[in-house]
Amino acid sequence: MRGSALDNVTWKGNSRKMYKTVMSAVPSIFRSMIRREIESWIVEHKVKVVTEELLLKMFYEKAPKGYKQKLGPKLEAMKTTRGETRGETEEENTDSEDEE
Repeated sequence: MRGSALDNVTWKGNSRKMYKTVMSAVPSIFRSMIRREIESWIVEHKVKVVTEELLLKMFYEKAPKGYKQKLGPKLEAMKTTRGETRGETEEENTDSEDEE
């Protein structure tokens, strides 16, 4: 069995903590299914680095309405970076660019 897509990404900021918060809110009977959904999303989008913004984007795309209402504000409060979350791409989330 190959390693999980989640094991092959770099987690930035509080993204891993946010992921664990989402997973702990999911009933245990559904966790493996949700984990596979997340792994598929990561592979499909060729994600190498999971940022807080990317995790929130995935959450808002995939989560049922009740979970968005319940967990959305909690996840937003966990962010260490500020900026628009919904629809933001990783490329748009550059905090600084070094100029020489």
